[in-house]
This record gives sequence, structure tokens and C-alpha cells, in this order.
Amino acid sequence: MDVPPLAPTFPDRTPVTVFCGFLGVGKTTLLRHLLGQAATAGEGGRAARWAAVVNDVAAVNIDGAVVSTENATRAALGAEGAAEVVELGNGCVCCSGADDLGEAIARLAASGRYEHIWVETSGVAEPRGVANLFTRKNPFGKTLGDHARLSALVTVVDVVALASEAAKAEAAGGDGRGAGAGRRPAGGGERPVFELMLEQIECADLVVLNQCDRATEAGGEIARAEALVEGLNPRAERVRAEHGQLPAELLTGRLRFDASATLSAARWVRDLNAVALTPLRPVEPGGLASRPRAAGPAAQSYHETRYGIGSFVYRAREPFDAARLNALFASGLPGVLRAKGFFWTTRSPDEMGFVSLAGGVVRWETLSVWWAARIAHGRARMEDRPPSVVAHWAEPHGDRRQEIVLIGVRIAERESELRAALDACLVGPG
Repeated sequence: MDVPPLAPTFPDRTPVTVFCGFLGVGKTTLLRHLLGQAATAGEGGRAARWAAVVNDVAAVNIDGAVVSTENATRAALGAEGAAEVVELGNGCVCCSGADDLGEAIARLAASGRYEHIWVETSGVAEPRGVANLFTRKNPFGKTLGDHARLSALVTVVDVVALASEAAKAEAAGGDGRGAGAGRRPAGGGERPVFELMLEQIECADLVVLNQCDRATEAGGEIARAEALVEGLNPRAERVRAEHGQLPAELLTGRLRFDASATLSAARWVRDLNAVALTPLRPVEPGGLASRPRAAGPAAQSYHETRYGIGSFVYRAREPFDAARLNALFASGLPGVLRAKGFFWTTRSPDEMGFVSLAGGVVRWETLSVWWAARIAHGRARMEDRPPSVVAHWAEPHGDRRQEIVLIGVRIAERESELRAALDACLVGPG
């Protein structure tokens, strides 16, 4: 496993650990166990000075009330290390409740009373949205990172539930609930639960494989869950847990979050970045664009050799026929657990499409307008193109291209079949 070096947190800013994970995975139980260790978790065995922020999208924050009540009971009994608990409800801290979270963390950090701040997000929170609070500047040029240091994005998963969802996704491939290819679905479309679970894994420094006590040796849930995490996010550390019990020292005093590395750790992001270094050859006169194939089998990583989870990138320079592409994803892509990438179609040739498949559900979006279309319509000049666009430019289509990462089980065995199916959706010259 590719684990980055760990560095100590800096004393000038209070470290913050953020817990994400879908509903019912055990985040609250984990937080309660951690807070229960405060009495002896400080330096030299003294009581630690901690604070916790608990978020729920509902108007009544049940999890926050549980943590607050337990913490208040410890304080009333005279226990050392009782933490301040802030409850945030009526919104998710990665989007509608982001301002409230930022203000709560800034206030706790500015007080100078706390050595560590724990944040439990709602079950539907996306870690990337929380990380943006620490990295993106506001209109005044400030970020939350100026007041507190994001120590780690921690995703908690239920190994049994994750293994079950992965098995369903592998069997399904696609079930036809996606929006029409090349069209912008109204309101962005409903997102599948499994996709959210995967995105929480893809943007994590540490993944807690919780509820291992519920797994069985015969069922192989732990091995399947570990393989999926390794395949989706090779950078993330993994740790097994039962009943949400982890030692606090695993999470305190260590800096795991790195804005560049964490936010680009997802397998599909790494694969797209890698292929960006090998641009497609331009279209030959009278023929289709050349799509280079691998010269031979590459060295396989641990998760590929042991569990069969791998990936490849489909690339092409011709447009897709929208109806054919939609039909292909609707009929199912055998063995594909995850697919993400850019596309363009003859139906909407100016739009830069984005496709995401997870858990058998396909989601289509329009990200932007291709630079080639902007230039053709007089809204930009060739000399205005940024370097990243120039690197992908090839006449006659400019930066328009198909670039889709497919991740799945025994994907190498199915690569030729999947490539041929996607090739059949292309519209050739003439």
C-alpha cells in the first residue's frame, strides 16, 4: 500500500479530524469511544482537551444529543477530559451547512482551549466539500485553514454493507436509470447511494473498516471491502475495527491530509492524469482516430493480483452516438463497479459531458463547453487556450474526446469486450 510519510501537526493551528461515512456505519459510536479516552489521552497521560462537532441533516440532531448527553454525564461525575460538543442540524456540513461548520471550528480553534477538534458529518456528506472549507479562499482571501489545520479525512464503512453493495453493482453493471447521454438531467438527477459511498472512500486519508465483527470468514466481506478500498483509493490507509473502537493515538498528533494528494487520490483521477501525458494521435485522413493499446500486460498491484480489481482508460477522438451510448450503459457493463469520465456526442457536440456509473445507476452531466466549440463560435481565440487544453488538442476536433475510466473485477479479462462495445457507440467519419 502506498502510504505517504506522516508529519506531526503544527502547534499554531488546532488539528481537525473529520469523520465521513454513510448512514449506520458507526461514526457516532466511534466518536463516543474516542471522547471516552480523553481522560488519559493527553501528553504524559493527562486529560486531553478536545472539542467535537456533530452534524445531522435533520432538524433534530439525534446523534449530537447522544454525544452531548454522554459527555455531560462524564462531566457531572467529575471525569477529566469532558469535551465541548457543538450540535449542527438542519443541513449537511459539506454544502448547505458549510458556513455553520466553518464558524463552529473557527470559534473553537480561536478559543485556544482545545488540542484537537473532532467533526462527525452527516451520513450523506461528501468529504471533498468539507475539505474545500480548509483550502478554498473566501471573498476576503481567507480559508478555514488559516485558523485550524485539517489533520485527516476519515471515512468509516460497514464492511458487510459495502461488500453487499459491491456484489450487487458487479452483477448489475447498469440498470437503465441514467439520463439520456449528452443531455443535462433536470436538477442534476438523483444520485445513487453506492456512488456516495464510493466517493466517500475515494476522498479519504484513512478508511476505517468497521463492524468487522459482523463479517464471516465464509462470506469474505472483509477481503472484498479491503479490495474495493484499495482499488478505488490506493493512497488511503486502512484499519479494521469492531464496534467503532479505535485508539485515539491512531488519529491524534499525526498529519495525514495533503490538499493535492488527498483530493486527487481517487483511482479514476490518477488514471486520467496518467493518460493525459500520452495524448491521442490525430485522426488519419479517411479513418478513425488512432486509439493506442497497451503493448503488453503491465505489472499488477496487490489488489489486482489477489482480488482481481483493476482498471483501464477508454479513449477515442470520434463522437459517440448518444442513443447507442445510453443503451450500452443501460444494458449493463459486465464486471464494472465504477466508471467515470468525459465524453462528447453528435447530439450535443459543443457540450463536455461527464458520466458516472456506480451501483448499477448511471448519471450523466454537462460539465462545460469544449474549447473547440468556444473558438468555433467566436467566444475565444486559439491563443486563449490554457496549457491543459493545448496538451489535448488534435485536429479536426480540438479538445473534444472520449476519456472514461472503468474500474471493476477481472477487468483485464473483459477489456477487449468492453472496448469493442464502446467502439460500437462511436460515429465514424462521413
